[in-house]
Amino acid sequence: MLRMFDFTCDECGHTHERLVDKDSRTDPCPKCDGIANRIISPVRTKLPFDDPGFPGAYDKWARDRERQTKKANERSSED
Repeated sequence: MLRMFDFTCDECGHTHERLVDKDSRTDPCPKCDGIANRIISPVRTKLPFDDPGFPGAYDKWARDRERQTKKANERSSED
């Protein structure tokens, strides 16, 4: 099975990613044809740091639902 790995060239420093066999440790550099070694790369994620209920989306849904219920109750008590 092929997997996506990052490689960095020893000669020119170029970093690229490629689908290769899981046992592959090197890959030819697409820029200079040097030998690029497989590196451990960080996982790329986008985290919603501005959400006070981070990390759960359920917490946000519950807060929004509570606000809607409160507004509906206020409107019904005004009538």
